[in-house]
Amino acid sequence: MALPKPNVTLKAGNVFETIVSGLVILVAVWFVFFIVTRTGTGHLGSYDLQVRLADAGGVKVGGDVRLGGTKIGSVLSLDLDPKDYSALLRVRVRDDLSLPVDSTASVSGAVLGEQFVSISPGRAEKSVQPGGELGMRAQ
Repeated sequence: MALPKPNVTLKAGNVFETIVSGLVILVAVWFVFFIVTRTGTGHLGSYDLQVRLADAGGVKVGGDVRLGGTKIGSVLSLDLDPKDYSALLRVRVRDDLSLPVDSTASVSGAVLGEQFVSISPGRAEKSVQPGGELGMRAQ
């Protein structure tokens, strides 16, 4: 038994639907581009830092790094420093931010929410270089 052969013709309605579909896709792409560029979430440049914490409890790879409650990066890896048994996190942050060398980091989060790395900016004139390290907050 042979399958029926579809009867495909280009009718005026099909052409109109194709044009409208193309316009909808163009508007959607433009909208996404507009939102990404206007909100700053489309910032593509970043650099890596190391963050040393006494306790990184609850922080997960892929978790947020925040400054002033705003996401500026994410956690790439968690390791244990065998010398002093501190948690050593490798994080990636936006490269349009320059963090002072005396900035500190801590773990924050809601009771039922995800834990994240919170950075408190320091006041030093000198900035942490890519690949540099942020130290622990004095307890």
